[in-house]
Amino acid sequence: MKIIDLNEKEYQEFANNNSYGNFGQTLEYSKIIANRRKEKLFLGMVDNDDTIYAAALILVHNVSSFVKEAVAPNGFIIDYANFELVAKFTELLKRYLRKEKITYLITNPMFKYHVYNKKNIMIENNDSIYDNLLRLDFESIGYFSDFEHYDIIIENSNSVNDIYKNFNRNTKRNIKTALNLGITLHKGTINDLPIAYEIIKKKTKKSYAYYENLMHIYNNKNNEAEVFFAKLNPHNYLVNIQKIYENEKTKNERIHEKFKHNAGHINEKLFNKKVNSDNTLEKYRNELSNAIDLNQKYSGDIIIGTSIVIKNNREIYFLIDGYKEEFRHIHSTHIIKWAVIRKYFSENYHIFNLGEIHKEYFDKSSKFYNQYKYKLGFGGNIVEYTPNLILVINKPIYSLHTKINRKN
Repeated sequence: MKIIDLNEKEYQEFANNNSYGNFGQTLEYSKIIANRRKEKLFLGMVDNDDTIYAAALILVHNVSSFVKEAVAPNGFIIDYANFELVAKFTELLKRYLRKEKITYLITNPMFKYHVYNKKNIMIENNDSIYDNLLRLDFESIGYFSDFEHYDIIIENSNSVNDIYKNFNRNTKRNIKTALNLGITLHKGTINDLPIAYEIIKKKTKKSYAYYENLMHIYNNKNNEAEVFFAKLNPHNYLVNIQKIYENEKTKNERIHEKFKHNAGHINEKLFNKKVNSDNTLEKYRNELSNAIDLNQKYSGDIIIGTSIVIKNNREIYFLIDGYKEEFRHIHSTHIIKWAVIRKYFSENYHIFNLGEIHKEYFDKSSKFYNQYKYKLGFGGNIVEYTPNLILVINKPIYSLHTKINRKN
């Protein structure tokens, strides 16, 4: 076995045909704005017949005049459970990087360290994989942010209906409400990105240029960034909310008749039913008034929510989504996610990564708790990743580097 330099085509073919790849280990990722000026190494471990067994994208830059840092974003394209393979790759990679005068390598392997179900019970434990990496001289350097510790991921190859069955009651209700109001999904283009960014900009620290670059770079059949919109047609919205209001009004009238008929013998169940119906009717009355105003104000469809996703070979990654605050009650991001899942499940995508959650997702007092509950409502599992790891290649130089930094 040996490490060789792969050309872009060789690397891309291996990445696209390997189940251990991810969008951070793609050719496209090496070309985004943040990596444009970095030296790029596409490395593969091959046998005598040049069959590739593992690969890695390595980004290199000079930290100082005597320190060169290498980064393998999202780990290597390798079966981390195969310790013998990982050990050989690590050994050969260290030799290669030493010749390239690399001081150290930083990486964040994306294997499933721990997996928890929606009840927060651990259902998969891969401590042994992490322990093996530590045996190979990788060292933990912790997490760089509060949002790189966990993702919520749906994996299901049975049927799209099976995915829907795992949604919680609130998620199903919000999707049903949006469908009843006539909300529709539309796929945009890069020309629509300014509209999407206007909606999401309060949720992200990334610039418009970042997302624009992402859509330009991730633009092929295997790895593609896409933007979707939830749209509301004012006339259809008015017609639909009128129907919903009239149905609720009829229910409310029946409850009031029953209430009068049982005057003096009102039980708690009937009383609560009346209160809930009154509140619901009032809500729909206000919504109907709003629908009338919207129908008078707009002649065409209104974009009320958006989502940017990345298709990476076998996986759909929900990068970011958002909604217009005035349409918060319609839950447009629920309908977008469900529509995207349905669309791509039919195209044989069976992994849907709903994205990161805060490291203290379980803390009910945290402002991020609702984000966790929202994503978990789609029935996925909580996937925990290991801390970032460092592999020191040149120990004397690295030791000097750390001493200088400590003094500063």
